[in-house]
This record gives sequence, structure tokens and C-alpha cells, in this order.
Amino acid sequence: MKKLYSELVGQPVFAHDAPNAIARVFDLVLDPADGSLVALSLSPTMGKVVGSRDVISFYPRIVIRDTESIVAPDEIVRVHQVLTHYAPVIRNRVITESGKDLGTVHDYLLDIDASIVLKLMVSHSFLGILHFGQRIISAKEIVRIEPEQIIVKDDMRVYEPLRETEMAGA
Repeated sequence: MKKLYSELVGQPVFAHDAPNAIARVFDLVLDPADGSLVALSLSPTMGKVVGSRDVISFYPRIVIRDTESIVAPDEIVRVHQVLTHYAPVIRNRVITESGKDLGTVHDYLLDIDASIVLKLMVSHSFLGILHFGQRIISAKEIVRIEPEQIIVKDDMRVYEPLRETEMAGA
């Protein structure tokens, strides 16, 4: 199953052993080395995470094993290591190896089953509201993710923007 970052952030999180939502997804924690999902960051006031291995389902709702799965980030070694050198993907600038500015990431597509990033949705924006020059870049084109920028290959293949109907089957 594939999901956009924008479809996951803000969603309620349910524990398998509780009928009501216990938190909301604040952000996704990705390993910049390989683009894999390592954790769900919960509301900033909680300062807690859920390791990706503790997520049972993302559809039709986000369900985790139990309330004990919600922990401080330093309780999961890999999450702690990633957050120590954290490089955000959303709103990060994307440039080619030769320095050409392609815009900023405004969304990305995840393969939920494999827990990896598949594509970046990149565009230039005006006042952060109007997006233009949208490009869809395969994660295979990423050279490295740094805290200040994402560097992609010079000779990368750029995809046409997907329409909503195509996204469901992407």
C-alpha cells in the first residue's frame, strides 16, 4: 500500500488494546541513509514516538500494538541515532549534484508495506501557498539527504505530476 506523507500527518493513532484514539501523528521520522520509515513522531507536547515495527496497520486507520509502544525517542536505539543526525524531508530544498535548484519537497509517497520513500513531490512555491513547477522525483535518484538539502542525480528522470485518481493506484 502506498500513502502520501500528507495523508498520514495529523491522523489519529489507535492502540490495538484501546477503543479511542490515544495520540496524533505529528511527523514521520525517516532514516536519511536509506529513506526508510523508523518511527511516527506523536504530538510535540507528548515528545514521544512509536517505532515503525510497532505499527500494526496504516489502513483504514493507524493502529499500534498497545499503549506501551509509545516511548521516548531515546528508548529506541535506531530512532535516537536518526534523530541525532535528523535531516527533514518536508520543506527541505532539493538540488542536483551540479547545484541546480529544483524547489522544495512539499509531499512524498511512501510504500507502507516496505516502509520506504518512493517518490518526492517537489515544487517551487510563492509564500508557501502557491506551488508551481511541480516535479515528481523517484527516491532512486536521491544521492543523499542532508539537514539543509536533498541532493539528486544530475541526469535524473523527472515524472509528470500525478493526478488524484492516479495516486490511488500508484
